[in-house]
Amino acid sequence: MGKLETTMSGAAITSTLTQMSMIGDIGKEILRKFGIKKIDIKKEYSYKIRGAIHTETRNRFGKEALYFYGLTMMEGYKKIREEQGGTQTAIYYRNNISNMNHKNIATARKFRNNFLRVFSEELSNLTKATIFTPVENVVGSYMKVLDKDKIELTLTNAILIENEIFNRGMITEMLSLLNSQWTLKIKFVKSKSKQDSRGFCKFTWIIYFSKNREKVDPDKAQQEIKELAKQKFIDNVLKDSNQLRKQSELLAQQLGKFIPPQMHKAMMKGDFNTEITTRRKKLTIFFSDIKNFTSISEKLQPEDLTNYLNEYFSEMTKIALDHGATIDKYIGDAVMLFFGDPTSKGEREDARACVKMSLKMQERMEYLKNKWKNSGFLNPFQIRIGINTGYCNVGNFGSDQRLTYTIIGGEVNIAARLETAGEAGKILMSYETYSHVKDLVEVKELNEIKMKGVSRKVKIFEVTGRKTSEIECAEIIAQDSLKDNKKIDYLNNKIKEIDKQFRFLKKLIDDLNNEKKNL
Repeated sequence: MGKLETTMSGAAITSTLTQMSMIGDIGKEILRKFGIKKIDIKKEYSYKIRGAIHTETRNRFGKEALYFYGLTMMEGYKKIREEQGGTQTAIYYRNNISNMNHKNIATARKFRNNFLRVFSEELSNLTKATIFTPVENVVGSYMKVLDKDKIELTLTNAILIENEIFNRGMITEMLSLLNSQWTLKIKFVKSKSKQDSRGFCKFTWIIYFSKNREKVDPDKAQQEIKELAKQKFIDNVLKDSNQLRKQSELLAQQLGKFIPPQMHKAMMKGDFNTEITTRRKKLTIFFSDIKNFTSISEKLQPEDLTNYLNEYFSEMTKIALDHGATIDKYIGDAVMLFFGDPTSKGEREDARACVKMSLKMQERMEYLKNKWKNSGFLNPFQIRIGINTGYCNVGNFGSDQRLTYTIIGGEVNIAARLETAGEAGKILMSYETYSHVKDLVEVKELNEIKMKGVSRKVKIFEVTGRKTSEIECAEIIAQDSLKDNKKIDYLNNKIKEIDKQFRFLKKLIDDLNNEKKNL
């Protein structure tokens, strides 16, 4: 007796479960409904299992979730094939790249259409390896050229028709190499698509192509597509408060971009208090901003300003997170961070971490300044930094409707004033911070100042450089010695080459003189 319905390999079901695990127990819940405890990758299972998982995901988190999963599923397939030399489409792309980039539009179109034929064949092979239907030779894919820049693509697999966008995500990812020369628009043709009662479904899309005016980095273009899909997906997940508590560490990392990671991890564990409460605690506070930002920004095109600012904030944020800072807020071009809450390594270590972070930031700015100058940014950003250590009120401030996790108090104002008092490329700190880092930095003591709202005079220190320990000195000397030895070896080799050339020339001159004598 033949099959009554479409089945799938256990490996395909397992891959779906792995993807869905980042948003909780949807997969496990569906398996329980089907009376299955564990998937055996060597067995076959009803198409209804994956269909139910996809449908539940779409119902709870929207079609954006399925699109995102379609994109990421093919990433895993690509990685597996890379170990074997690459996907069929990637191999074809590498072997015929000259035609892809050909100035003749007809040649470029011919390459594109052949690429799609290879892709369709690869998609067919992949589908046939994982989907098993009651009707022979029904699953697979084919393409048809409708017009010079209009292609019809058909795929028959075991995705439910209402979850078509999952397939669209897969196709978008697999065709990403074409992004270097073509912009793609994939339109689902529902009238030509049909769900069979036995579990398989025929999908039809029209792919519209338009030639890029300039060459595009396909990896970058595809990454932008993924980032946009991921953002929409995360937005939908956030709407489901029950599911938010069940997110896996992967989702925690994604959401950590929007709120301080320390806070987010505590919230995920249920350890973060969302009531309007504050506490008094000794913290090290950091402020930085871009010197003369307003005048610099007025001379830049909006697109350039956005790109430079995004790169600046990305670089500084990475350094801050690497050193354990809590990111309070971005205020225009300014950054406010602090150390000591919600986690702390102690007053001394918090202060030292802040200063080490600040040094790293200024060093990184030197690299960025040179990079930006080379790209045409005449007066690149320079930052000034202010640091202070003292007691602050830290916690949740706001209303029942909206809270902000932040710090307030006179010590915060001191850090902000130190930042504005500094010069570009400089770090100013109070004595309260300096007392913890005397062995780390060389400083110049500035005139103490009286600040409004602060009862004491503030002693100010400007960082002039790092202090080098005996161990670090030994390492530097060893490195310098190694460099010197290499220089000596290089010079010795040059001398040998010159000496060899000299002996050759001398012999040549001697031979010529002998010939003259013989004449």
